[in-house]
Amino acid sequence: MIRLLLVVAFILALVRVVRTLLRPRVPAPPPGAWDPWAVLGVPRGASRDEITRAHREQMKRYHPDRVADLGPELQQLAHEKTVALQRAYDELTRG
Repeated sequence: MIRLLLVVAFILALVRVVRTLLRPRVPAPPPGAWDPWAVLGVPRGASRDEITRAHREQMKRYHPDRVADLGPELQQLAHEKTVALQRAYDELTRG
């Protein structure tokens, strides 16, 4: 029984390693360049589901309707952040 559990654990670990190795690698952008991964707060090579989930979470925080009762400076900041989030999401989910 223990041998079977060890074999299953080994196979699961092997599958995880293979999936990590097969994940497409995205090169890091030069310093100071636009980085949609950083804007959404997801690791490079994240799945489409992870990107969508991060986009939705960030939009919940920064959507202009949620900050309508705050001052104009914060509303402008939320608008800029929303535009950046949408741009990053569009770039990462295109194609």
